[in-house]
Amino acid sequence: MTAGATGNVLRVERRFLLPSLPRPVTQGRVALIEEHYLRGTGMTLRRTMSAGRAAELTLGQQVRSASDRTARVTLTERLTPQAYGELAKLPADVLVWRRYDAELSGWPCAVHVFEGELHGLVLAQATFPSRTEAWRFPRPVYAVAEVTGDDRLAEPALARTSEAQLARLVAEYGMLLR
Repeated sequence: MTAGATGNVLRVERRFLLPSLPRPVTQGRVALIEEHYLRGTGMTLRRTMSAGRAAELTLGQQVRSASDRTARVTLTERLTPQAYGELAKLPADVLVWRRYDAELSGWPCAVHVFEGELHGLVLAQATFPSRTEAWRFPRPVYAVAEVTGDDRLAEPALARTSEAQLARLVAEYGMLLR
């Protein structure tokens, strides 16, 4: 089933709602990500596609820390194309976005620009080696709000969010979608 190494990582991250893709970011590396949130399992099937590279196929699970909204454990297993194809047949909620590598407030980040019903949603995510580093990171000046602890803006919930629900959600942060 596996095609390579596995991962078991504690990720400390912060997330921010942006009004649009920051202009300098459009010059960076971009990947198209398609995630299937396998219903009833808590597991994620991911295909990451970047220009000039073979698609990266993984099966993963993320468990958020109850005591610290910035921390989550991520377990990842690489898959062969055959295993990915079989798992992709399972019932799932699907989410698609483009991930841009960027530097925001002097730190490497990912900016996610969502597609489909979530068109217009842009989130920035910064990952840190420790909680101390995470809380030293200043909120980007152009961020509408920090949404680190808002599970409604986490990918599994977004995969089940309609355009109308998203519009109401971002309106709570004082933002309108285009």
